[in-house]
Amino acid sequence: MLVCVLGCGRGQAGTSPGQETTVPTVANLHAFTRLYGVVRWFHPSDSAAAVDWERFAVEGAHRVANAPDARVLRSRLVELFRPVAPTMSIAGIGESFTDVRALRPVSTAGLDVVAWQHKGYGDSAIATGYASKRLHRDRTIAQPGALFASVSQALDATPFRGMRVRLRGKLRTGPRARGQLWLRVDRGQLSVFFDNMAQHPVASDTWTTAEIIGSVASDATEIVLGVLNTSPGTVWYDDLELSAEDKQGTWSQVDVRDAGFEDSDMFINWHTGIGTSASSSAIDGWNVTIDHGSRASGASSLRLEPATTVATAELFAASPRPAETYDVDLGGGLRARVPIALYAHGDRTIGDDPAAARSAQGGPRSPMGTAFDPLTGVADVIVFWNVLEHFWPYWNVVPERWARTLDVALANAVGDHGVDDHVKTLERLSSAAPDGHIIINCPGGTKPAFPPFMVDLVESQVVVTTSSASTLERGDVILSLDGRRATEQLNDEESYLSGSHQWRLLRALQRFGSGSLDSFIHIRVRRNHQESNLALARVPERVINTPLHPSVERFADGTYYVDLSRAAMADLEAVISALAIAPGVVFDLRDYPRHNHQILSYLMTRPDDLKGWELIPLIIRPDSGSTPVGWEDTSTWNMPRLSVRQPHIRGRIAFVTGAGAISAAESFMALVAHYHLGEIVGSATAGTNGDIAQITLPTGCDTLFTGRRVTNPGGGQHHLVGVQPTISALPSIAGIRAGRDEVLEKALSYVRSVAKPSP
Repeated sequence: MLVCVLGCGRGQAGTSPGQETTVPTVANLHAFTRLYGVVRWFHPSDSAAAVDWERFAVEGAHRVANAPDARVLRSRLVELFRPVAPTMSIAGIGESFTDVRALRPVSTAGLDVVAWQHKGYGDSAIATGYASKRLHRDRTIAQPGALFASVSQALDATPFRGMRVRLRGKLRTGPRARGQLWLRVDRGQLSVFFDNMAQHPVASDTWTTAEIIGSVASDATEIVLGVLNTSPGTVWYDDLELSAEDKQGTWSQVDVRDAGFEDSDMFINWHTGIGTSASSSAIDGWNVTIDHGSRASGASSLRLEPATTVATAELFAASPRPAETYDVDLGGGLRARVPIALYAHGDRTIGDDPAAARSAQGGPRSPMGTAFDPLTGVADVIVFWNVLEHFWPYWNVVPERWARTLDVALANAVGDHGVDDHVKTLERLSSAAPDGHIIINCPGGTKPAFPPFMVDLVESQVVVTTSSASTLERGDVILSLDGRRATEQLNDEESYLSGSHQWRLLRALQRFGSGSLDSFIHIRVRRNHQESNLALARVPERVINTPLHPSVERFADGTYYVDLSRAAMADLEAVISALAIAPGVVFDLRDYPRHNHQILSYLMTRPDDLKGWELIPLIIRPDSGSTPVGWEDTSTWNMPRLSVRQPHIRGRIAFVTGAGAISAAESFMALVAHYHLGEIVGSATAGTNGDIAQITLPTGCDTLFTGRRVTNPGGGQHHLVGVQPTISALPSIAGIRAGRDEVLEKALSYVRSVAKPSP
């Protein structure tokens, strides 16, 4: 029997001549995967805590893949795991597990019990309340704080309109770190270009030059440049340089203040955060320092690193029983018994040798190299699958099919020929754990180019909503893409995406027609009952829909429109007196809010007192089938309690929303729904809320997932469901062709239905 890994459709079982991997290979990797996750995150020995587990995943995949039979596989698993988990045992069919004396010493006087406690996914590269620690063992953990560290400055874009700009800089990274530059071009409150090197970060222990090139729109207002660290390691930055290209193709340097980070008071010139409004010298959870000991040139560089603290107190009260074990079905008749609570005498868990575990891994980790190695890619699947298996908090609300995805993902990974294949493998795997926060990011992948248009699915047809191509208009229906029905292409994109139906559709629409740069997209289009074929060049940047209204607009009848994705809280407070007496206000939250949730306080009639709707799982035992021993309430972690503020907005209120409202936007909309702060017009939100955790993978890929469980504030399922509209509204092809926003029109119609002009 054979399992197809290439050529017969990704994620499907079958055969493909010449491109096959035998079932034993997948079975071997399956056994290693199941054992790896339990030992890494639940076996509490000091030996297990002493090894590099990402390296272990790579070495283990290579070691077991070609084991010819169960006997050899068992032998190799024992060789791999004995140094890190000597009290673990593996048994075959008809065998009993070895009785391990270390688990039950004659006397327990003076002994401690060591076991893992996990408050969510404590190995997350983003420390926002998650932590993992062993009982009676201190552990250095990241301090809770911001999701990333960014330092930036802004320039007037006017002199560079119609030109290209280039940002260069030198970066150096420590272990587990990735460094990034970022460059953004804004048109008012709208970003028209953005690149943060997500697909080509720097990971090098020597100074390396990085570069971003972008175009400045003819109406651009601001250029923002900066450096970024989203990783769990340390990154150094030096010698930033911004240049602009004239019509003759000559690059000229643009003045950037303190581009070499030589000023000891760098915050005079640089701002922390992703925008330009923050001027604090601190980023919660990060150390931002000038480093005189490491520099590419001059006297110093900038160093960004996660701030850490030593956790000494236990995370919570619950723990496994002394000498408790967990049995793992490895397949093929093999089983493993893994202790998840061990006795310890002083600084040593009984029965193991941390020094032997460290020496078993040899010298420093070898670099991954530039050539793609499928079995190293398999290590990504091993880590990714296990993190979701043990730490994703939504297995109770989705069909249990995760175990069945493992073998398919392993088979696909073995057959991957490059980074782009590998991304597809990880994406296909993620679709079985529906979570809109999961977005796979791998360095070295092909940077996509985009069609010169955007589309929506309207009246069951793929319809152009905006276009930069003169031959394509709003309202045109795309019938086929590169010879394939457009709706089939859309369905295929959806199959690689994770989350609710509405969120997967939205992302598939955003990816529709993407491909390689310098390539053409061939489409068949219908307009006014006439069909035509078009060949359009893909463009480097995604075409964006230009807003039809300013972020805050007063209409002639006194009603207001407020776009919460563009209007900052300061903008709203400047007009709050007018909003308070307006006969009606429409708040638009079809995207991500701009730190302005306190606007709801001007609608509240009583203080917010909700609890228990956003929870971190407390985990002490493996597997998706294990129920957490408790939940920690974090309902106000990122959205402080709403008070009652004056002046009260007393007109008729509507909130426009849809699938583009995800995460924090859904907390916003959930409060609107719970407290009945207005009608909700449009369609369901994304159905993905709860703070994210980040998984760093052995190849340098990373991904996010939802680390907290969120319900509706009043109870009931939110995940995959979202906040539902009270007034449904969808666009039409005729409306798009006419340049109308029919969803907004329906919301305005509601607030005006009993509204009278304000004085």
